[in-house]
Amino acid sequence: MFEKRNIKAAFGGFISMTTLASGMFILPGDQSALATANIQPFDQEVIIETKRSLVNVLPENTGVSQEFHLGHPGIDITAKLGSKIYPLKDGVVVLMSVTRWDYGRSVIIDHGNGLQTRYAHMGKVFVQEGDKITTEMAVGEVGLTGRTTGPHLHMEIMKDGRTVNPRPYLTLTRELLAKAK
Repeated sequence: MFEKRNIKAAFGGFISMTTLASGMFILPGDQSALATANIQPFDQEVIIETKRSLVNVLPENTGVSQEFHLGHPGIDITAKLGSKIYPLKDGVVVLMSVTRWDYGRSVIIDHGNGLQTRYAHMGKVFVQEGDKITTEMAVGEVGLTGRTTGPHLHMEIMKDGRTVNPRPYLTLTRELLAKAK
């Protein structure tokens, strides 16, 4: 019995060391290298602003709770329940959907030139399919619909039918964003 316990302890230690060593080189939760491969380059010079660059979408944000990565095709911006959501650019509402799971209440806006944005987990939606909207018009409010653990805005950007990292779009000034293709 004593020998079995030593074998068990040695084998458990080996597994722990193997797991620790493999974690030093490949972090399963950090796919930032994979996520950066999906960033679409801009022809314009990118001007990085402070945290207030998120003002274009959500004036009352408190931060980012989850970044874009493999398995999460958008960025989660935390905010107070009921905070107004503004579109990234002018466009046309092409889809307004309500699902019990996943995105909950969500809106997809087509901005032209192959660029679309999705705003999800909304509490209230102020627009309908076919509405032309501007950056000055709120499309809805932050809510708790769909699969969520707290109030936040899930925002996705699709470029030519492919989901891309929203971070570069959020760090552009309004002037450069208006010119971005």
